[in-house]
Amino acid sequence: MQTCELSVVLPAYREADALRRLLPRLTGALTRLAVESEIVVVDAIEPMDDTADVCSQFGGRHIRRTGGNTYGDAVRSGIRAAQGKYVLFMDADGSHNPDEIERLWSARDLSEIVIGSRYVSGGATQNPFILILMSRVLNCLYEFAFWLPVRDVSNSFRLYRGAQLRSIELVSNNFEIVEEILIRLVSGPAGATVSEVPVTFEKRKAGESKRNLPAFMLSYLASIARLRRFRAVELKRKGR
Repeated sequence: MQTCELSVVLPAYREADALRRLLPRLTGALTRLAVESEIVVVDAIEPMDDTADVCSQFGGRHIRRTGGNTYGDAVRSGIRAAQGKYVLFMDADGSHNPDEIERLWSARDLSEIVIGSRYVSGGATQNPFILILMSRVLNCLYEFAFWLPVRDVSNSFRLYRGAQLRSIELVSNNFEIVEEILIRLVSGPAGATVSEVPVTFEKRKAGESKRNLPAFMLSYLASIARLRRFRAVELKRKGR
């Protein structure tokens, strides 16, 4: 049920130190935005750190993911919990700058999905070269496989229409769920439109990455195969 204008959802796994820095900045950014909003922090199933206390201290609504402990479970749990007309996803590690939320929010009437993009004019990333290379290759693979009109398919910093987001069934368990959301909304019944605004992807502010790179790549390849089947079914349904 929609009870506010904007839900900001942050999947978190042992990110208490980063959230301690991020949440005050995020609260300030939302105050300046002057819309009725909520912050939803989606924690691990069992306590791993003091994330719950940090949320209580800095105004985040703390929930625990259900169905499993993967990133995909966190995203699905966050979608179910979000009560906003619009839903914005951000990383909990501080790599997405709260001050740039206004840029995405201002573009909300241009399209149904607004992506904070590293790869359009004015965008940037502070990642090391190897991660930039992997990201670029990944973006090329998805662009080739799905003909997506998007330069940055893998940045999770996005603003969605809540009703559209709640209408799709997501099955990915790892970070490829970010691409799955995009493809299911664009290629599926919603036929969502997309725009990109430039952002800077910053270095994480605390903690360490949870990505296992070999598993990361395997899950992406499996996701591409699965989503190509989905897209083929949707194109047939639409008579294309």
